[in-house]
Amino acid sequence: MTSRPKPIRPPHRRPWSGLSSSSEDEAAEAGILGVPFDSASSFHKGAAEAPAHIRALTPHVAPTTEEGLSLTDLRVRDYDDVRVDLNWERYFAAVEDRAAEVIKRHPLAIFLGGDHSVTIPLVAAFSRVVKGRFGVLHFDAHPDLEDEFEGHRWSHACTERRVLELPNVDSRHLVLVGIRSWTAAEHAYLTEHSEIPVHTAREVYRRGIEAVAQDVVDRLRDIDAVYLTLDIDGLDPAFAPGTGTPEAGGVSTRELLELLRILFARLPVRAMDIVEVSPPLDCNNVTAAAATKVIYESFGWIKQKLRGVESGEWRMEGAMRQCH
Repeated sequence: MTSRPKPIRPPHRRPWSGLSSSSEDEAAEAGILGVPFDSASSFHKGAAEAPAHIRALTPHVAPTTEEGLSLTDLRVRDYDDVRVDLNWERYFAAVEDRAAEVIKRHPLAIFLGGDHSVTIPLVAAFSRVVKGRFGVLHFDAHPDLEDEFEGHRWSHACTERRVLELPNVDSRHLVLVGIRSWTAAEHAYLTEHSEIPVHTAREVYRRGIEAVAQDVVDRLRDIDAVYLTLDIDGLDPAFAPGTGTPEAGGVSTRELLELLRILFARLPVRAMDIVEVSPPLDCNNVTAAAATKVIYESFGWIKQKLRGVESGEWRMEGAMRQCH
């Protein structure tokens, strides 16, 4: 009886499609840190499993963008996860410290949540590192502007209220996209703070994602650095069923990719988190695949910025100078 030949494994069948560099690589274009925490979720949990689950998918992703740009010469340094600590305050302090190191060392920092509360220490780290004014693009079904929710100021419903308390972010530079559900308190807050631009999911549908993206660019074009926080429930549940607080009527994965393509091209994006992916609630990895697609396209966009691929106007040096 002849033995069955061993299957030939493609070279990218490794973590991050073989783009992973040395754990000491200070010059990697992208740094990744996982924050497996979902204790602040107010509905279904499971987002703590997302960092490990997304990593497990990456050996099955080809190292290329959707338009065929090869990523094989891009270097990705994975810092693993911030180990969960049952002391919430101590844990968030550890997240802030670890995140600050990733932001300092790499042109693009990518953070894998976790529920949306983890953005609180992540943006605090961004505030520590970035010298100058910065803006935040909040892609979400919800504004997350509660001052306190279910007895806690660090709930995933309070994310952007805590961000607005940071010293170098102006409320005019917090932009909300994809919104379609809000509490009475959030609606009242936004009524009092009309300087905060809100682009609802319906506006995206009626005006188109390119028009909305241009409005975001116009609002943030004169600041020094941009932080993107992407709650996967900003997508319609048809595109992201695996999330703890789904809201019907949302943006498509295609529209999200087009939004981010424009923002990376025209704004000094320095960091991004993807939160609220819940593998136990997912269907055939649909939600995790959407998150992974965003990450790989961001690899391509940062490569284009740093190396001037396809467009001589895409440059990152100015944004990097703001972080010293």
